[in-house]
Amino acid sequence: MEHPYLLSFHFHELDELKACGCEKSAKERTSWKYHNPGRQFWNCCNNLEDDELPEGYYNNLIRTLKQHVDSKENSVELISLRKKVVELEFLLSKEKSFVDKLEKNITKEKQVVMMLNNKLEASIQQNFMLKVLVVMILLGVALWCFK
Repeated sequence: MEHPYLLSFHFHELDELKACGCEKSAKERTSWKYHNPGRQFWNCCNNLEDDELPEGYYNNLIRTLKQHVDSKENSVELISLRKKVVELEFLLSKEKSFVDKLEKNITKEKQVVMMLNNKLEASIQQNFMLKVLVVMILLGVALWCFK
């Protein structure tokens, strides 16, 4: 049994016009059947058998095609966004590496500052001890002189 959507007709050209087997002029048409939408074909007015389509068929077809186009656009947009995410993740990793290096340098500098602070405190303590020693010597000399 031949499929209802695959009807075959024989056409031949007559003086640059296409005609079907019944010698009537044929016209180029576009199929909007569910199984073959958009297919171009030739036929005459005798072969305009069209199965009755369910109510809302074209509305559903248009909605489906729009959804298909939207999904393709979303796919392209999604691919573009994924590329941007990869680029941003790469830049972020570079920035994190830079920040890590800075944090290590800061840690080293803090250690140097703490060491210098300790040396300063030790120096201040030595200076105080020397002052106390000088005062004690001066007191000792003063007491010895006044005896």
